[in-house]
Amino acid sequence: MTNPKEYVRSFNEIRSQDLPLVGGKGANLGELTHAGFPVPTGFCLTTAAFTDFMDAAPSSAEFYDLLDTVSAQDTEEIRKVGERVQEALSKVPIPADIVTASRDAWHTAGENNAYAVRSSATAEDLPDASFAGQQDTYLNIIGEEALLTAIRNCWLSLFTDRAITYRCQNDFSHREVQLSVVVQKMIMADTSGILFTADPLSGHRHTLSIDASFGLGEALVSGLVSPDAYQVDKRNRTIINRQIADKQIAIFPEKDGGTRQETLSQTQQTQKALDDQQILALADMGCQIEGHYGSPQDIEWSIADGELYLLQARPITSLYPIDGLQSPDESLHIYFSMGHQQNMTDPMTPTSISSMQSIIPLGRTENGNSTILRANQARLFMDLTTILRHPILHRGLLNAISTLDARAPEALRIAMQRPEFRQPHGIAFSFSALKNVFQVISQIMHALWRQDYTDFLQKTNRIIADYVNELEKKIDAAPAGQPQAQVMWDALLSVHRLLFNWGAQLIAGEAAKRILTRLASKRLNPEEVEALSLGLSGNSVTDMNLALGDLTDIARQSPQLCNWFNQLGTDSHEWLDQAAQLDHSAPFLAALDTFIADYGARGPSEIDILMPRWYEQPLPLLKVIASNLQKEAGSHRAQHESLVHRREEATAKLLSGTSRVRMRLIKRLIYVMSEGSILREHHKFMVVQVFRVIKERLKKLAVQLTDAQKLVKPDDIWFLTWPEIVDIWDDTGEIAKLIPDRRTVYERNQNLLPPLVITSDGETPVVKYQVEDAPAGAMVGNPVSPGVVEGTVRVIHNPQTEILNPGEILVAVFTDPGWTPLFINAGGLIMEVGGMMTHGSVVAREYGIPAIVGVQDATNILRDGQQVSIDGNRGIIEVL
Repeated sequence: MTNPKEYVRSFNEIRSQDLPLVGGKGANLGELTHAGFPVPTGFCLTTAAFTDFMDAAPSSAEFYDLLDTVSAQDTEEIRKVGERVQEALSKVPIPADIVTASRDAWHTAGENNAYAVRSSATAEDLPDASFAGQQDTYLNIIGEEALLTAIRNCWLSLFTDRAITYRCQNDFSHREVQLSVVVQKMIMADTSGILFTADPLSGHRHTLSIDASFGLGEALVSGLVSPDAYQVDKRNRTIINRQIADKQIAIFPEKDGGTRQETLSQTQQTQKALDDQQILALADMGCQIEGHYGSPQDIEWSIADGELYLLQARPITSLYPIDGLQSPDESLHIYFSMGHQQNMTDPMTPTSISSMQSIIPLGRTENGNSTILRANQARLFMDLTTILRHPILHRGLLNAISTLDARAPEALRIAMQRPEFRQPHGIAFSFSALKNVFQVISQIMHALWRQDYTDFLQKTNRIIADYVNELEKKIDAAPAGQPQAQVMWDALLSVHRLLFNWGAQLIAGEAAKRILTRLASKRLNPEEVEALSLGLSGNSVTDMNLALGDLTDIARQSPQLCNWFNQLGTDSHEWLDQAAQLDHSAPFLAALDTFIADYGARGPSEIDILMPRWYEQPLPLLKVIASNLQKEAGSHRAQHESLVHRREEATAKLLSGTSRVRMRLIKRLIYVMSEGSILREHHKFMVVQVFRVIKERLKKLAVQLTDAQKLVKPDDIWFLTWPEIVDIWDDTGEIAKLIPDRRTVYERNQNLLPPLVITSDGETPVVKYQVEDAPAGAMVGNPVSPGVVEGTVRVIHNPQTEILNPGEILVAVFTDPGWTPLFINAGGLIMEVGGMMTHGSVVAREYGIPAIVGVQDATNILRDGQQVSIDGNRGIIEVL
């Protein structure tokens, strides 16, 4: 049996490093007591007591085995297991030594006092998981028997439904999470509340928020009362906001123990809970606590008889970290999520981030980093500060960004209104810079009004193909090891120059489309205007989809193969090996090889060099083909021809009855749009092909580094930047030491969703769509493809493993070209991220399906199998 003295620690004997012994809450209270903050006295019953109590239960091992079998989604099973464990533990006597230790600590603390008894888990109040509210709290506990009952109930609260579910969701082991019990002198509060040292809604790190109500804080924490809300600018101790709520009830302690709920008088309901002096005193204490821990804090406090008390403090875990987004010059900087711009919000490894920083030359430094593309929490953010401060350039930037995400311009404008953002832009154009600008404009104007585009698409495709082939030869010709790594990195640093071969023509094509849209809107309805750009050949994504449909039709030629598609499992390579044994499967397999050779470099989240490509994992393609086999042969070509027909009809209507001069103008615009705008995906298609060449050779270098004991295992290579991949060959082991921590950061950030816009102060402006005539309860977003449709919801998170059946409504966080095959079956599209010109929007319009983007939390709110109506004209989604 454990020594009784180890069962109890008083607050003044506890420090932050004692978390394994007293849990997160207990460790914080001890640390704050030691730092001199006004923490009510108390003690902790340690995790050793919990361990011995569990050991006294005959079936404790069986209980943990049961807990290991449940999943966060199975709420009914969690409820049953939790009830079984709690019922059994409620009958287990508390070991005598624990009772003695608790009684002695209680006598020392003062047996005539009332106490608050709280649970304190070892996986609680951590920087990235607060566990707030997952275990129980018992207030105004008086007497020995009531104390021991509260202690037992705290232990049992580790096995409530919500506590079990939270551990499952956050991948905490049930066995490893231990429980301490905090016994703290009860403060008979006149006023209580919560203080956040950063605004929990906007994320602003300089705005301190206080919620306050009368009586004990339990009414506020439990959501029984709407509290007063106060905000303080921490930089100058200025109260910047006061919202006095209608506080109808309060919770007060009973004389003999326990609490009561009381309706407040009409006068007190609208009375301020705090005066200005108290607000600033709280703000001062909050700033001191934040300074002590070095991070924003969530603080519970109370005031009794004019004295301020600190009840507990923990990190605010809901804020998006800004470690990599600190201002370089003390002024406010504004960042835009590159993940949203590229329709990919997943975390990226250091190699993936370094690859993007190498490809995009903006702000690139000699060491391979970038002052413009900033890495933070395994994501990339672009610093838009300088351009947004410019009185003219910011307009063009906002207009361009609106095509990527309709919410972004308004979010940026909100941040731009901050006084601390208003600084000189610092942009000065030299004569040579102006000369280059005019040269680019001249090239665009030539492409728009004078250039002959005969064979231009074919020439562009040859340029890309020749570059990729030459790159392969150049890398393979270099000596193995560091020289090859240097060649690969040099290729990434210079690949952007290839874009100059068709950049002006692409811009001219998009400009022609905009001009044409304005002209046509006076004579055509919106659907006809949209049709002018439909069914254009030569776009790499459109051509890929048509090729995939052709591949499906080739598969139809073998009945055995069609039946074999019904047996498609998770191992695509094994499936293909067995397919090769089937009659008449050879034409399909040969056509598949051709498709993979042409388009196999693509895949979901393809700007991330680490993500699987179709040539590595063809299962997503095979699943799309299996789904397409349910449709009629040639339906993809028929659909494309229908789009071409709509375009031709709209063009004819636009040209009919117009003057000769106007007709010539319109024909030129249509010509340039048809030849230039189809190049929209070529730059990305080029990059993914370069990634394919480099990735295969980088994997071989990783094996060599592992053999040379420079890496522990080959996939460690993905946690190095490109300068480190070049330097590690001569390194003595220091670079490899960085990998474990980087891998931990990458894994920890898997479930972290980056904000669309964030400032260097941590503010994340939120913009919500509003549709005046939207039905009650409807979801709204930005309409990007017209039409109205009803269908069955299918929420897709991973196009590698999930399929979309014909006519289903595709619901996703985002899409990119790797998702395009799914659009063949989509009846409509709903996305959380995107704008008018992002991938999903463009493809939806090309396929003629209604689409709405910017629908917040769509993948969480909507569920598979629900029937919904999508109004792509107004941006309204209704669950039927």
